[in-house]
Amino acid sequence: DVGAADIVGTDEAGRTVVVELKRRRVGPTAAGQLARYVDALARETDEDVRGILVAPSITDGARRLLDEEGLTFQRLEP
Repeated sequence: DVGAADIVGTDEAGRTVVVELKRRRVGPTAAGQLARYVDALARETDEDVRGILVAPSITDGARRLLDEEGLTFQRLEP
């Protein structure tokens, strides 16, 4: 019901990871989208799910939301 995440996989520790990719500067909407994906997958799998938002840059509001949700931002130019 939340849609499909861009990438879902596992990290080197075996933890489930959701990666959301964006081509442009991201704001709270993109951070909220990632949080919804992570929450939905965590409920479905009953696991701790890691979330990473990948984009060229991020707004302060999005950074705060990611921090509140325990999610990560990774800078990457397209």
